[in-house]
Amino acid sequence: MTASNCGSSNGRSPPISLTTLSRVLMVCIFVASLQSFVLLSKITSVDNDVNTDSNKILKSLSSPPNNNAATAIRTQQKKHSLYCHITQRQRMEKIKHFLCNGWNESDRLIQVEEAHMHDPDVIWVTSEFKDIAPLVNTSMQLRLERHGKRFTDNLSQHELDDIDPGWKIFIYDISDNGIGNGWLWNVNNTISPMVGCKRINFLTRTAQKGRHMMKWVNELKSGKNPSIAMSLAKPVNFTNIFEEEKLNPACASVQRLSFHVREDIKRAIDDYMEKKHNYNSSIAHGSSQDDSDLSYTIAHLSRPIDVRTFWNEEACNTRCSLRNFVSDSVSQMAVKHPEIKINTDIAGYIRGRGRRRVHRAYIRGMLGTKIIVLAQRDKWEDHLRLDEALLSGALVLHDPQTYWPHKMIDGINFVVYHNITDLESKMLYYLNPINDKERMAIGQRGRELALNHHRLWHQAERVLLNDMSYHNEYGLYNKPWMNGEYLPSFYQ
Repeated sequence: MTASNCGSSNGRSPPISLTTLSRVLMVCIFVASLQSFVLLSKITSVDNDVNTDSNKILKSLSSPPNNNAATAIRTQQKKHSLYCHITQRQRMEKIKHFLCNGWNESDRLIQVEEAHMHDPDVIWVTSEFKDIAPLVNTSMQLRLERHGKRFTDNLSQHELDDIDPGWKIFIYDISDNGIGNGWLWNVNNTISPMVGCKRINFLTRTAQKGRHMMKWVNELKSGKNPSIAMSLAKPVNFTNIFEEEKLNPACASVQRLSFHVREDIKRAIDDYMEKKHNYNSSIAHGSSQDDSDLSYTIAHLSRPIDVRTFWNEEACNTRCSLRNFVSDSVSQMAVKHPEIKINTDIAGYIRGRGRRRVHRAYIRGMLGTKIIVLAQRDKWEDHLRLDEALLSGALVLHDPQTYWPHKMIDGINFVVYHNITDLESKMLYYLNPINDKERMAIGQRGRELALNHHRLWHQAERVLLNDMSYHNEYGLYNKPWMNGEYLPSFYQ
């Protein structure tokens, strides 16, 4: 008997007594009540699930995602074949390939050998556009043949674009001087006619020009009070360059590259924590919670030195006016504030040797310092020292620049100083014991940023798998992370 057929009659049943009818009615009411209870339980369960999901979302915004869940999601994502073109000269000189080293850590980019470089959806990466042009020609001929076409068919740019549209070519430059207009012109006029426009992409560290920090330093030394904004680099307007060179803006995207985390520095920090603080990184490694716990531990280390630059005028005399001036200014603050423990000594290796090897004194020095003050070269932006300092969990004070690396936000995971007075003020603020928690929180977020977003494969995935659905007014296609825009910083 169910609530839906309670009391039903076909007219041929014998008469039912009033007592029997009352009992049947009571049973029906009981069954209906039981069904309502079950339904209410289900609704309550759904509401609890919704509340639980909301809490999970809020938690995910304030803490790193669980690695196991993130891995499960990523393993379902599409895999992309990647062919890294290295010239014979690069092989002989053992030149490291900026985007190709470390791609094995990516679970979205799968390296392929030359035998598969002509597959329909393979992504090509190269730093030598002249050397790769013959390969591009050969590959396009093979692709045309697969589609029953030939070069002699005089295909339009649109028709060329439709041949294996998943085949992308990324040409990158990591020099301090940038790709220049000639690069864009040559590629657009040598490679585009062969393969179409839409598959060509540029990657460059130099999306800004006109940085003249020596001028700013010299004016300060002469007694003037110039604004630092006058000497900072300005964004390169690639949109205008394409127009001036009469190039098809659809023939290439341009994205800005940044230097990345050095894995040898990370390993050295892990080793230090294991030997000096009994923190077994091999056991801790594997989940974002473990990484976050280690970052918390590192950010809250006892640090005997208050401020350190790891640089002075003995280390450099070429395009180092700003670095040396900042280091000298920080050193002089020790006289004005004798209670502050300041160190501007070099620790470990410098220049090329410092880029290839890690000295224990450098690791020990960074992990023993509360605030690391950084300054860049006079004429260009971006340096490896930034992610090295972030990995240490110290608070990083940094001079201004035009485009910041991915997800870097002033006051959240590092702090920008705009002149020497501002530097001194911020040093004193973050060294005040009242602000210890804020300083260590920024240091911890800086380390987590470097670990979770600044590894080599993180950047490779961002730029190589970019859908190019966004670009700013200067012609940069980098994916934005703040306010839906990727814009340069303009300082007063």
